[in-house]
Amino acid sequence: MQLLNKYKVKAGSVIESVIAMTIIAICLSMALIIYSRVLGSDHSIAHYQARQKVKELFWETKTEKQFIDEDYDFESFTVVKKVEELEKSTGYKVVFTIKVQSKKETYQYIVKE
Repeated sequence: MQLLNKYKVKAGSVIESVIAMTIIAICLSMALIIYSRVLGSDHSIAHYQARQKVKELFWETKTEKQFIDEDYDFESFTVVKKVEELEKSTGYKVVFTIKVQSKKETYQYIVKE
């Protein structure tokens, strides 16, 4: 018992405990907000697949010089390619429109000759 009486350890105050609990509560609430936003993302996997397919189709159009209008139908999305010639034959404007469920998104590219 005398051994315990030698060491005097100051106990934490109530204020320190309240501050620590407040910091923990703020961190927890920020984590929950971030988690709910990640879960509530409005883009589906099909949307990201469609965006990747647009990049592939643009690369294919550019390398093979297939400057014609085309429609592509896939399982969960549709891609429409429209090509317009720029003034004075300086190049082409390639417009891809993706349709995933009820959402539409458009990507425009310029290809110079």
